[in-house]
Amino acid sequence: MADVQQVDEGLIGIKGELVFPEIMKARKQAERLIAASKGVVNVDFAQVTTVDSSALSFWFCCLRYSSKIGVTLHAINLPKEMVGIAELVGLEKQFS
Repeated sequence: MADVQQVDEGLIGIKGELVFPEIMKARKQAERLIAASKGVVNVDFAQVTTVDSSALSFWFCCLRYSSKIGVTLHAINLPKEMVGIAELVGLEKQFS
């Protein structure tokens, strides 16, 4: 189960499994928090326990949504597996 929560002003944390069955729920939670944010927001993946390729889709949907409303997102503490998937498909530059 994935859970997306506001940790602090400018910091959103994700906990649990960021995998296909959980992505839509996590995305809705994230978009709700992003909508209430301003400026720069860090999204902390430190407590994510499992990812699959849908975690990349989650991140890109969050980026697209935040761009529409003028919020800048930064991913921090990315799981090694998520970075590996991004490298495999040539999208690692999206996290720098």
